[in-house]
Amino acid sequence: MMIRSLMLVPVLAFGLAMPAAAQQASSMRHYMILFKNAPQAVKALIDNPQDRTPPSRKLIEGFGGKLDNYFFFSTPGEYDGVVMAELPDDLTAQAVAMTIMAAAPVGTKLTVTPLMTTEEARSAMEKAKQVKTGYTPPTETKWRPELRGDRRTAVFLDQAMFVLGRGRQVEKKQS
Repeated sequence: MMIRSLMLVPVLAFGLAMPAAAQQASSMRHYMILFKNAPQAVKALIDNPQDRTPPSRKLIEGFGGKLDNYFFFSTPGEYDGVVMAELPDDLTAQAVAMTIMAAAPVGTKLTVTPLMTTEEARSAMEKAKQVKTGYTPPTETKWRPELRGDRRTAVFLDQAMFVLGRGRQVEKKQS
């Protein structure tokens, strides 16, 4: 009977810990961390080839996160690679980025992007569908300088529409 009781304790502990672990895992947010090594870091990696996954895992776990994947890109480009990680929140993600950049040589580039699961994206789509704001995109707004004030304002708004139109000239139609 004593042996059964001793065996039951770890099973109960594991059973009670699993919901807490599942809740913690579900409260974690996914991040994509793109990195570009500075030239001196690339030279150091060539002089001393190494797997940077263990130090990256230690850093992320130190902030209560989990390293999912660490990849280098096979062709040169804007970034050298990507780290996929789970972190508790945006504040923690920023702290991880600050820690990396504080130790990185000049020329290192880092971009941290929070990600959404497909279910989170679907929820965002549902919310966008339900909320009616009356927002009108610039492409559907009729340009009417007489409603904007003097000519300088009309010229300024014309330039602003050009910038907001992502470099495409917005045609003004005669009223």
